Amino acid sequence: MNTHDGADAGEPPDWLAGEMPPGYQTRLLEIKRLSEDLEAMDRFGGLLWRVGEGLTDAVRDTFVALGFDAERTPGSAAAVTVKLWDRRRLLLHVATTSKPVQKKSPELTDVFLILNELAEETDRVVLVTNSTPEARPSERTTPVGPEALDLLQRMAVNVMTGPSVFALWLLALDEKDRARKLVERLHDQDGGVFQMPAGLAR
Repeated sequence: MNTHDGADAGEPPDWLAGEMPPGYQTRLLEIKRLSEDLEAMDRFGGLLWRVGEGLTDAVRDTFVALGFDAERTPGSAAAVTVKLWDRRRLLLHVATTSKPVQKKSPELTDVFLILNELAEETDRVVLVTNSTPEARPSERTTPVGPEALDLLQRMAVNVMTGPSVFALWLLALDEKDRARKLVERLHDQDGGVFQMPAGLAR
């Protein structure tokens, strides 16, 4: 005969913590804090391997963590707008493919549309890509093919990899001002692959 009435299923009652020995509540709060920290780290870890929607969210969260006004670009599922000082912006288009971007890739069409329909004179368009994410960042192939890179350089579009954005986030944990200065460098660069300083690259 089953004597259980279902009260032991699910979450414990709110009053339980008050009945437990000293230190229980402290440990409970510490576990909650650690769980939240791990969840946040996992989210930024997506910069190393996600593409498309997941990478777009992680890119936005990174620039918010650096103290910038960053939001998903209205009307685009894979773009982030980052506002800098003096009315300047970064318009980041996130690649939806895990393959290196080539001359005929849809990403180049998307970047061209951003340049012609959204970008203003003081904006910088950046293509963010995570090619071959199944490999470690240090073992990956080039994110953009030579013909595609030549076209992007002529359009003054920068290319930034997910691991480079991850390196920015890591740097900001201890040196936020330095990380913010690198974002300024990203805006100032006039086309091509953005290289993190030696010692920071993933």
